[in-house]
Amino acid sequence: MSFLQPLALIALPLMALPIIIHLINQQRHRTIPWAAMMFLMRAKRMSRGMARLRHLLILLMRVLAIGALIFAMSRPLSGGWLGSVGLSKPDATLVLLDRSASMEIQDLQAGESKRSTALKRLAQLLEQGDYGTHLLLIDSASGQLHEVDSPKALLRLPMTESSATSANIPSMLETALAYLKANESGRAEIWICSDLKENDWDVHSGRWNAIRDELAQLEGVHHFLLAYTDPPSSNLSIRVENVQRWERGSAAELVLDVMVRTEGGAPYPTAEGRSVVRRVPIEFEVNNVRSVVEVELDTLGASLQGHRIPIDTKLSSGWGSVSLPGDANPLDNRFFFVFSEPPVRKAVVVSDDTKVGEAFRRALAIPTDVRLQHHVDVIPMNRVAEIDWENTGLLIWQGTLPSGLVAEQIQHFVNSGRVAMFFPSKLQTLTATGEQLFAARWGNWQSTGKQSDIKGNISWWRGDADLLAHAESGDALPLSELRTYQYRAFESQGTLLARFDDDAPLLTRVATDRGAAYFCSTLPTAQFSSLERDGVVFYVMLQRALAEGCQTLAVASQRDAGIDALADRNQWEPIAPAGNNASLSQRGLHAGVYRDEAYWAAVNRSQAEDNAKTAAVEAVDTLFDGLSYRRIDVNVGDTSALASELWRIFLIAMAVALILEAVLSLPSRKTESSPLIDLTVAEGTTE
Repeated sequence: MSFLQPLALIALPLMALPIIIHLINQQRHRTIPWAAMMFLMRAKRMSRGMARLRHLLILLMRVLAIGALIFAMSRPLSGGWLGSVGLSKPDATLVLLDRSASMEIQDLQAGESKRSTALKRLAQLLEQGDYGTHLLLIDSASGQLHEVDSPKALLRLPMTESSATSANIPSMLETALAYLKANESGRAEIWICSDLKENDWDVHSGRWNAIRDELAQLEGVHHFLLAYTDPPSSNLSIRVENVQRWERGSAAELVLDVMVRTEGGAPYPTAEGRSVVRRVPIEFEVNNVRSVVEVELDTLGASLQGHRIPIDTKLSSGWGSVSLPGDANPLDNRFFFVFSEPPVRKAVVVSDDTKVGEAFRRALAIPTDVRLQHHVDVIPMNRVAEIDWENTGLLIWQGTLPSGLVAEQIQHFVNSGRVAMFFPSKLQTLTATGEQLFAARWGNWQSTGKQSDIKGNISWWRGDADLLAHAESGDALPLSELRTYQYRAFESQGTLLARFDDDAPLLTRVATDRGAAYFCSTLPTAQFSSLERDGVVFYVMLQRALAEGCQTLAVASQRDAGIDALADRNQWEPIAPAGNNASLSQRGLHAGVYRDEAYWAAVNRSQAEDNAKTAAVEAVDTLFDGLSYRRIDVNVGDTSALASELWRIFLIAMAVALILEAVLSLPSRKTESSPLIDLTVAEGTTE
């Protein structure tokens, strides 16, 4: 149990006072042999049992009354989290707040979101108790650690407001771990406020083992998870993809795909056994010109593929948005986009193997749209100096991982928003020890042991986002049909996108400041896999990587919200929405349109944020195995206290104990009518 005034418990030994007084009182009676009283002994023995029981009950009530008074003075707290809290105050309390867009799901009646509910309940709890010498906040949007003056300050800080970002819970815990180790903190409490989205927790990441092992080495650290897993009753989200500007003769138009996704139950009701079709208006805005289109929802949502919007031919670049009527989550009801004339999509393949290089060239040279221009260069490693880094969107590197100046160039290339994909060398053993890039390294080649006619040695892949996401129709990519005969072992702490049935990684995305770095553990040629022969997965994977990497080559770019989303330029000015007055440090965290002279940028929540499902609570609990951990399941809008004081209950218990003591002390009828019994009781120890 936890106490607001634990020092009052020092008085607990006072509970022994009634017992001490009773024992002292017994010493006052002397035993005097008296023959005339011998006949009274039989009567005393007959009544001794009940009298002794009554005396013991009186003594017990007095002890309980004193104990209840002491506990009331110590102000005990009650809550589902108390089982892991000790009596000593923590040296530090760390709050890990999920500010992702999904945390803005609201209880429309209470007007509270998951984020605001968590903040209010946690601030109230910390105000009641002792949060230690330091109260620290790690917010998911910035990932930085901030010292907070008081729990109430959590409710008004810019770092606790809503954002369009996603969370990275493993990274936040690593930040907390670094603080605890650097400051040699003793007892500490870590409070995590999250809705358990899969993309935020990344429960399959190899980082969790290292995090858990390091936390287990710290004594006195308690972990509490405020889990908001309840889905919304009904919520729609909207996003735009494949925005393109085309000219046809003397006319110009925008072509884009619009997806509406449903969450939290059927999007349309039924009446008398018949389905009632629900139509939802979508408002389009292009450079302040508005139009509305209605779509019919099915159980998955709705989509507009290749929707066309006529524009002025003089409008070579600009911005727009699509929006839905308000519902449970206001942050996913509007999506911004920008447009410009499409750039040439340029890719460079670095490989000393002509056959492998040609496989990549064929998959990249054929555009997904005939109006797009693709340019692919295949060069050996000794010609890396010829790469035009500024105008290249995708780098394919097949071979030994680079080092020195080339490695630095690739890291700068990726951190500027481009994409690099790494495929292993054909050499059967490592040619150098310790070769690594982006904190990742290859191991030795392994054989899957599969025969050529056996399919399905890829057991899992991430289909909700990234390179292997489901097609726009909702169909999964045919990875289960692929055959892999050899793959290379791989070590990293990146995000796993696909794995074999022996849990070895096939495709991994390594975290970077911007852009993306992917590692694929096999090669596309027939000796290693059926990637090239089956074609579909190989083509889609490379085309998506090329599209992602070439976004920064265009004058207009779509960007996922993040602390560094607008870090490439210093003069970004907010264009939309109206009234966007976010500070420079917070601009990249909120959805909107920004402009720097000829350059446009649209910042939105990521696709993973829209598509992510809630992780199983059992899987999340497993991440904390062996640690002091307690999960508290709460509902959005429920701002009741996480803990309540129990001193009133103890005062009532004291009053009840005193009343019972008084009742038991009343003389019985038998005692009133016979002085012999009085003598017997007073005599006490006479034998």
